[in-house]
Amino acid sequence: HEWVGDQAIAWEGLLDVTRRLRRGAEQVLLDGFDLSISMLGIMGRLSLAPGRTLRQTALAEAMGLSLSRVSRIIDMLEQRGILERRTCPADARATNVTLTRQGVTLTKRAQQELFLFVQGAFFDHIEADELSTLAAVFTRLLNLAPGAPEDTCGA
Repeated sequence: HEWVGDQAIAWEGLLDVTRRLRRGAEQVLLDGFDLSISMLGIMGRLSLAPGRTLRQTALAEAMGLSLSRVSRIIDMLEQRGILERRTCPADARATNVTLTRQGVTLTKRAQQELFLFVQGAFFDHIEADELSTLAAVFTRLLNLAPGAPEDTCGA
């Protein structure tokens, strides 16, 4: 099999731009806040949750990470006073994770810095019509079933 037309540029470009943006974002968060993207992802989800609390298993599922990986990240953030673990009052077998006040403040600051990075490294280099096209393409691709080829038969 061989790429045709712009396929190679599109595919390799997607991979390379994604890699560069992720590395740059990670560096911004590490340098400014000693956080990884996964850490901020967990913190961001907690900041939007009712009572700034979610079950640890729900966090793992939402992040697309294993429970053990999320648990290790939570350990690190808990040691820094950014979040707390508590037994779920409705189910003693479950563990709830709550973002602390310190965590709320840090989340807002880190998200703002990440926003500025993404704006400068990505959005500032894309025209409005290109952004609309990207949004439409990624919406369609994200709505496909994982690993399923798109139905092109029209049946």
